[in-house]
Amino acid sequence: MEISEERPQRGWAVAAAAPPEQWRGAVEAALPGTPAGAAWAHVASFFSAHHYLPGIDVCERVADGPGSEEEEDDDDGPQLIIPGCIRHVASRATGLWAREELLEADHAARRLRYAVVASNMGFGRYVATLRVLDGDLDVDGDGCRIAWAFECDAVQGEGWSEAALVARLGASVQGMAERVQRLVAR
Repeated sequence: MEISEERPQRGWAVAAAAPPEQWRGAVEAALPGTPAGAAWAHVASFFSAHHYLPGIDVCERVADGPGSEEEEDDDDGPQLIIPGCIRHVASRATGLWAREELLEADHAARRLRYAVVASNMGFGRYVATLRVLDGDLDVDGDGCRIAWAFECDAVQGEGWSEAALVARLGASVQGMAERVQRLVAR
């Protein structure tokens, strides 16, 4: 015969926290007359965001990913551009900064995926995908598009809303497209 002793459990009851609100969105900008491959060469340059992303004037490598032979050259020499590497991007004008980890670099699909791992902008979880897409934007069919999609926890901070974030990214991708077109035209 089995005897069971039930004892009252001591401890604290923990209420389950509600999951944070999720935001998602996507924006894109056209680059008429710019071949996708030429635009991709700039967008894929993970440590060169300060050259093509408006408002960013600092973009520095702070950590390399686990071993790779894929490198990108800049003024400071070769820079590893493999998943796991981390960049620090900032705006001196606004004081805003973020550390971003490269999650995926798929050159065949012309796609970068990264996550914000630290920032002073109120982000919790934020994952973005940048893609360069072929597009029949002009008579010759040489144009392309830059697409920027994101998903994140609702941003904590005054003045933030999902619509405000989409509008900010929309302006950023438009500025990025203009800068990439100028860089390609050089």
